[in-house]
Amino acid sequence: MPGNLSFIRSYFLPAPAALLLTLAASLTVVSCGTGEATQLHQGAGYHVGKGSGQTFRLPDGTIIVASPETTISLSKGFGKEDRAIELDGEARFDVAGKPNWPMVIRTRDLVIEVLGTRFKVNAYRNKPGEEVDVLSGSLRVHKSYHSDTDNEPEVLKDGEMVMINHDIDLMEKEALSPAEFEKLKGLW
Repeated sequence: MPGNLSFIRSYFLPAPAALLLTLAASLTVVSCGTGEATQLHQGAGYHVGKGSGQTFRLPDGTIIVASPETTISLSKGFGKEDRAIELDGEARFDVAGKPNWPMVIRTRDLVIEVLGTRFKVNAYRNKPGEEVDVLSGSLRVHKSYHSDTDNEPEVLKDGEMVMINHDIDLMEKEALSPAEFEKLKGLW
């Protein structure tokens, strides 16, 4: 659907709205935003406030750069039993490669499985659309919900992206334009 790309992107990226977030009572929430690197530990949730982003280092060596108004929650067994993360917001990931032990990132509408790669996720819960852009490596993406139209996963490689909009039950894989790919490279 290349002719519909501008319609899809404008639908996926509506004007900002107030952030609504509820974290499970068992999580510890720390508000960050100073730009200092923070070591994350298992079972904790972190919220980056307004202003600048925040850089995080995970126990497995993964680096996450989270944008303002982003919340990251690590599973209670992160680094020991699994590598599971919940994300509400926008973040860049430089995932440490761990053969046979994928990292799993869950957003409202997506489940992203990755072994080692660099990519960006834009997935604010209060917006209808989400997007994943791959700089290098590969990852597997599928809907976090059952769809009446399509439940097949997508495998993304260097320079590819997937957009999803739960409201209209649409997930679409595309190549990044050369300009978009260069902009993504500039983030690292």
